[in-house]
Amino acid sequence: MDAFHPYSLLHAAALAVIALVTAALVLAARRAGSGGRAARAFAQALGIFYVVSWIGVHGWRALPPQLDPTQTLPLQMCHLAALGAGLYFAAGWRWLRPVLYFWGFALTTQAFITPTLTEGPGDPVFWFFWLTHGMIVAAAVYALVVDGFRPTWRDYGHACIAGAIYVAVVVPVNIALGANYGFLGNLRPDVPTLIDFLGPWPERLAIIVLIVAAAMALLMLPWTLARRVFAK
Repeated sequence: MDAFHPYSLLHAAALAVIALVTAALVLAARRAGSGGRAARAFAQALGIFYVVSWIGVHGWRALPPQLDPTQTLPLQMCHLAALGAGLYFAAGWRWLRPVLYFWGFALTTQAFITPTLTEGPGDPVFWFFWLTHGMIVAAAVYALVVDGFRPTWRDYGHACIAGAIYVAVVVPVNIALGANYGFLGNLRPDVPTLIDFLGPWPERLAIIVLIVAAAMALLMLPWTLARRVFAK
């Protein structure tokens, strides 16, 4: 209960719960119809709950003695994407869909495969970690399946611009604080991740940007092919 180990039964159980909850949410909304009052009310309640939780948790982490500017600021990409997921559920803002789709499936899924979490279920950090990453993917799936979002290359461009702004803000913060927000600093996670294979810093910054841009471009492939098929 005190520690989390990647690729353990606990890891598998966490992923299974996220998949089941996401599927249940989407199926319930589909049956009620995306415009159904009950489905919309539940999505709003979920979004409001998460946004309030996000503010509470990160507000608490910003206060002494929890405060550690190198680790506890809400500057990880998933922190921001999860806030966007909560706002999407709560308010239905369409402009958040590109970030949720491209960041969610290209980046957040890496936290499912190689989580940097070390705390076990006995620590609230464990629950908030999985809730945060689960919210992002759930919102992306909800946008696709329930709200009918169909990504375009323009959406891809918006996601890339958002990513470029993130890099432009976070890299100087990392340098100033000696931090590793967004895995863009001159540090490596304590547990194995893809970063371990990308070479020294700062050269790996360019590699990370290219990999992310390519991964998000691959997410456009099924939609591009589908549009060409149905256009014939």
